[in-house]
Amino acid sequence: AKRKGRLSWGVGGLAAGLAGGLVQPPSAWAYIDPGTTSVIFSALAPLLAGLLAVLGFLLWPFRKLRGYLRAQPPARRRLIIGSSVAGAILLVGGLVWYLAGGSTGETHADMTVIPPSPVTRAVLLGMDGLDAHVVERMLAAGHLPNFGRLKALGGYRRFATSNPPQSPVAWSSLATGSNPGYHGIFDFIHRNPKTYLPDLSILQSKTSALALGGSTFAPVRKGTTFWDLTTDAGIPTSLVRWPLTFPPRAAATRILAGLGVPDLRGNLGKYTYYSTAPSPSEEEGREKVITVGAVNGVIKTAIIGPQVQALRGREAAEEPLTIDLNEGDGTAELTVDGSTVTLLKGQWSPWVTVQFKVGFMQRATGMVRFILRETDPELGLYMTPIHVDPREPAFPISYPEGYAKELAQAIGLYHTLGMPEDTKGLSEHRIDEEAFLALCDQVMQEREAMLWYELDRLDRGVLAFVFDTTDRIQHMFWRFEDEDHPAFDAEGSARFGSVVEDYYRRMDAILGKVLDRADDTTLVIVFSDHGFGSFRRAIHLNSWLAQNGWMALRPAEPGADPDGPLFGRVAWPGTRAYALGFNSIYLNLQGREGQGTVAPEETEALKERLARQLMEIKDPLPWEARPTDSSSITRRSGVGTT
Repeated sequence: AKRKGRLSWGVGGLAAGLAGGLVQPPSAWAYIDPGTTSVIFSALAPLLAGLLAVLGFLLWPFRKLRGYLRAQPPARRRLIIGSSVAGAILLVGGLVWYLAGGSTGETHADMTVIPPSPVTRAVLLGMDGLDAHVVERMLAAGHLPNFGRLKALGGYRRFATSNPPQSPVAWSSLATGSNPGYHGIFDFIHRNPKTYLPDLSILQSKTSALALGGSTFAPVRKGTTFWDLTTDAGIPTSLVRWPLTFPPRAAATRILAGLGVPDLRGNLGKYTYYSTAPSPSEEEGREKVITVGAVNGVIKTAIIGPQVQALRGREAAEEPLTIDLNEGDGTAELTVDGSTVTLLKGQWSPWVTVQFKVGFMQRATGMVRFILRETDPELGLYMTPIHVDPREPAFPISYPEGYAKELAQAIGLYHTLGMPEDTKGLSEHRIDEEAFLALCDQVMQEREAMLWYELDRLDRGVLAFVFDTTDRIQHMFWRFEDEDHPAFDAEGSARFGSVVEDYYRRMDAILGKVLDRADDTTLVIVFSDHGFGSFRRAIHLNSWLAQNGWMALRPAEPGADPDGPLFGRVAWPGTRAYALGFNSIYLNLQGREGQGTVAPEETEALKERLARQLMEIKDPLPWEARPTDSSSITRRSGVGTT
C-alpha cells in the first residue's frame, strides 16, 4: 500500500510494513499477479453461482434442452454436455482474466506487490548511544550472544546517524523518517535570533508549568511520526520514554514521555546540594548549593519548589526541611512534611514526597531522593531534581494522563525526569562514581519493569521502548577505558574500566528476554541513535570565528570578567557568523538576526567559504604536547556524538 508522507528510512516505514498483518487498509493500489487468480475465483464463486441461478431462471427456454438431451443416445449426450462445460470454463476464465486487468504478468513501476504479512506484534527497542564498533567487537568475542542470535535470525546493518549528530535530532529523525529541516530539531539548544540569547530546543515553556494552575509547555518537534500513522491505521501503539514526546498528546494508544520531561521547577533537571561549607565563587555549579548552618546538630532549611504567582510577584514555593545530624554514627535524619527518613552515608534514600502550595487550595506534588555524602567535618547532602509524582502529576507526563499512575501502581514509584541520570551531579563532584552507578542501576530496573509490564499485555500492535542510560554511562565512564584520555587514571580504571561493556552485556540480556517472548508473528527491531567514542580535545568555535575575521569583538574593559555574559563583547555590526549550541553556527543574516549584516544573496558563498575553512582546521599542538591533566577537559553532557 502506498501512502504519501515522509517515511524515507529507519522505523518510519513501520506503519506500511505492519498494515497488511495488523489492519486491513481502506484502499490500495495493487498489481495482481497471475498466481492470485485461484484466490480471486474462490472469492467470486458465490457471486458467480448466484448470477448463473438468475440466468437459469430468465433463460427458461433452455430448460427444454434438458428434455432434448434425455432423448439423445448416451454417447451423443456426453459429447454435448462436455462441450457445454468446456465453454462455461472458458467463459469464467475470461471473466477472471478481465477482472484481473488483462495482466500478462508484467509489474508496472507505479504498482506495488502486497505480500501477506504474518506480523501481528512489533517490539522496537531503542538503545541510546550503542556503538557499532563496540557491538561488533563484543560480538566477535562472544560477549553478546543475544545480539548474535538476533543477527542470525534477521540481519544487522550499520546506519549513519543524523546531521547534526545529537540525540534529540537523531530520535526525531527516527520518529519521522526525515531530516531536521522537516521536524525542526537541530540541537539541544537554539537561540532567539533577535536577541542572540540561547534557549532549550527540547523543552519550550513561557512560564512555570504551574502558573495559573495550568501547563504552558508546548510541543517542540514538528511533523508526522510513525506512531501517528500506525494509530491512524487502527494499530494499537505504545511508546515508553521515546525522546521529545513531551508534552504527550493523543497520538498513540499510550505514551510515557521521555527526554524533555522537566522537573517540577520547569527545568530539565537541577539538583540541590546542602552544605555547611562555603562554596568558592569560582566553583562549578555553585548556584545549586544551599549553604546551611547547624544549631546543636540540627539544620533548618527548605526545599525550593516551582515558581508561583504571589502578591509580591513571582516567587519560589518552599517546603521546610529539617536535617538532624547524628555525629556519633555519621547518619542523619531528614524531616519533610512530618515524615522522617534516616540517611546512611553513601546510600540513596527511598523516594520522599514533597508538596508545595502553588495557589489557593492548590498543591503540587513532587518526589526527591537524597544521598548523604559526608557529615564530618562538614555536611554534604545531595538532593535529586524534584521529579513529578506519577501518582499525582502536577502536569501531564503521559497519555492518557492516568497511564503514569497505572505504571506506578504496577511497578512502584519511578524516575519521571526526562534525563534522571544526573551527569552534572557527577561532573561537578556532588556525587561520586559509585553513587552515579547506583542511580543508573535503579533507573534501569524501573525501565525493565516497565518493559515486561507492557510486553506481557502486547497481544497485537506496536511497542516502542527506549533505554537511554547506556548513553549517560558512556559519557561518564569512557575515560576509564581510554589510557590516552586526559582524565584517565589507573585506580579508576581498575574499578570502573569494565562499566561500559557491562552495560552492553546488560542490554544483551534484556534483548534475550524479549526474543524469548517473541514468536513467528513478532517483529523485533533494535536500533541506536548514534555511536560513541573517546572525547579528548575540543575547539572553542567563537574564538576561532573571532581569530579568522568572522566575528568582531570590542576591547575588553579594564578589570572586567574575562568570561562575562554570553556574547558580551561581540560587535554585531562587524560580525558575519557566530556559534551557539553544541555544534551550530549561524550567519548574522539581515532581516533575521537583530543586528544582521549578511545580505541574503551572500549566504551560499559565505557558507561554502566557512565550511571550507572549518575543514582546514588543524590542532596547533602536537600529540605529545597536548595536556594530560583532568583540568584540561571540556566536559559536555547529553550530547551523544562520536
